[in-house]
Amino acid sequence: MLELPAGTTVGPYEIHSLIAHGGMGYVYRARGTFGDEVALKLLKSDLARDETVRRRFEREARAAQKIVHPHVVPVLDVGEHEGTPYLAQAFVRGGTVQDKIDREGQLSVAGAIALATEVGGALDAIHQMGFVHRDVKPANILLDEQGACYITDFGLAKDSQGSVLTRPGQAVGSLDYMAPEQIRAEEVGPATDVYGLGCVLLCALTGQPPFAEKTGMGVLWAHLQEDPPDPRLVRPELPDALVIAILAGLAKEPEDRPQSTAAYAAGIAAAV
Repeated sequence: MLELPAGTTVGPYEIHSLIAHGGMGYVYRARGTFGDEVALKLLKSDLARDETVRRRFEREARAAQKIVHPHVVPVLDVGEHEGTPYLAQAFVRGGTVQDKIDREGQLSVAGAIALATEVGGALDAIHQMGFVHRDVKPANILLDEQGACYITDFGLAKDSQGSVLTRPGQAVGSLDYMAPEQIRAEEVGPATDVYGLGCVLLCALTGQPPFAEKTGMGVLWAHLQEDPPDPRLVRPELPDALVIAILAGLAKEPEDRPQSTAAYAAGIAAAV
């Protein structure tokens, strides 16, 4: 399926404009029957024919529908358009944290702590429902017009109670934010998302993810073997206690990190 033009009807929604597109599909700004604005995500048609990818997409919808938290973007509806599954999410104005970093370079300390608290709590709610997000990154954190953060995109979420939808030995996630156990294709858990959130916080405070100077396999090797850079090299004014609290989430072994994103966020807030 190619990009759909404005005015196309998908289920009860009329497409207004394209928000984003990537390897998995398209996200459109659309309006429902009663004028309600939504973010409409459609899987690419070639991927919709892949049973594993299709099941993962459908699981994303099921996962998000189960989770009720003020900082999780809710899924409002799911359906199918000409054989391609779609889901409609609440439309959050304000772009992504990645957009904000690209625009402003860095977040303030207060902004980073708010991000840790809001996203840490949202991820904890996801974990309480038996899911692990596995793709925590600035592009998957939306901002409203007041600057509040919302976690979205459950496309890589793993249901700890359900089937594994990755092929044996396949690592999934985004290179700059992948925990060592993801890279090794080992079992993941809440501590995996702690690591991802830690990478996001370093990016928020310094303007780039932990190993931004490396490429490809070099990034993966660094996650496995190298200490993350001290953000005080870029922001010398950062409190020592805050840096220590953030870097605690980037320990190489899951058992050495805070064991919940809520506890991790609480430690970061307490540090300042």
